[in-house]
Amino acid sequence: MKLDHLDPSIKQLRESNIAARVKDPKAMKQLRIAFTHDSTIPRHLIAQLGPNPEDEAVVKLWGKLIDDTLSQNDYGDLSADSKFDEWLLRQYINGVADYEDINGEGGDALGVWKALSTRGLLKPADQDFNKFKSIKQLQRIRNDRDYRDKLARIKDAEKIEKLKREAKQINVIDDERFRVMVPFNFGSCYSNDRGEGYIPNFCTSSSSGHDWFERYAPNGMIVNITDKANIDSVDGKWQFHAATNQIVRGDQDRRHDRSYNDERFAQLFPGLMKKIIAAIQANSAEINEQSKSITGGVGYDVAHEIDMIKSKYPQAANSDAPEPTATDEVDGAGTWVVTHTESGRVARIQGDNKADVKEKLLARHPNLDLNDFTFELQQEEEQ
Repeated sequence: MKLDHLDPSIKQLRESNIAARVKDPKAMKQLRIAFTHDSTIPRHLIAQLGPNPEDEAVVKLWGKLIDDTLSQNDYGDLSADSKFDEWLLRQYINGVADYEDINGEGGDALGVWKALSTRGLLKPADQDFNKFKSIKQLQRIRNDRDYRDKLARIKDAEKIEKLKREAKQINVIDDERFRVMVPFNFGSCYSNDRGEGYIPNFCTSSSSGHDWFERYAPNGMIVNITDKANIDSVDGKWQFHAATNQIVRGDQDRRHDRSYNDERFAQLFPGLMKKIIAAIQANSAEINEQSKSITGGVGYDVAHEIDMIKSKYPQAANSDAPEPTATDEVDGAGTWVVTHTESGRVARIQGDNKADVKEKLLARHPNLDLNDFTFELQQEEEQ
């Protein structure tokens, strides 16, 4: 069959089209055999080729179908990236994947890999693309929990940036360890929860979060807590809304068990709720003013909000921060001895100060809980 008989859209070959790079006669023949025996190819396209299609016509149609697949995924147009051409061709002519596998799953799987790879977010073991022998193996990356939140942010990057620009909030605490904010619109909740770290399943930052924010915020102050030291952990993000008796961590485990989560918060962050209460009190005038737009012009009664926090979360509100040890009081540049308290394992890290050492430790191992470690500046005579 001659190319002139093909659909005009197929004849309009883009420079990026994979067909332009299938030149080997043996590969073309193998492709024609695989293609004409592939029951997942749309029947009208097979019929269009006729009973005895030429290799070149099959290659051209194959190229269009693959280009269409690669240009339609959630992570950008991949059709111009020749990196995947030979791999896909090999998958197809060797019978590892049919058109349905490639079109239904392959494009997204390749998009996921490239999105993570180009951003330097892949684990070393996943960076070598040629080690993947099938689409199913490649799909493991998409299903890997370690990549889930990263992929969600990549896919959602434009929306996050837009809502971040529109966000209205007061950060009552924003120090080395914690960010505690009172949001005044959905954009603040969404960009805070989904912009970095673990993505919690709080309703106020879900895809329908605008409606939930409008439901909860007029009845009382929402407070979001981010533990910067454990931002990738489920315990790294919390939210409470005293007006509806809720205090939950990122996965909303035991959401309706206020006493349990109050105790859990107190154990994880002793003394923090007292700091939050004091910070809310210090920002009471601004909180009242900013909240007028969502409470019909009245604004939050901050004194009442504080009373509710104290009464509904008594364990957290009455917990005290541990007394600083001598080690905690020492800071500065040098070699820091970092000890894992449970195992006793020790590492020595050079740093400008304790905060710098913690950042370096988290850069190497993002999922560590720094509460499980002690940090001691090595004295000069030991060096």
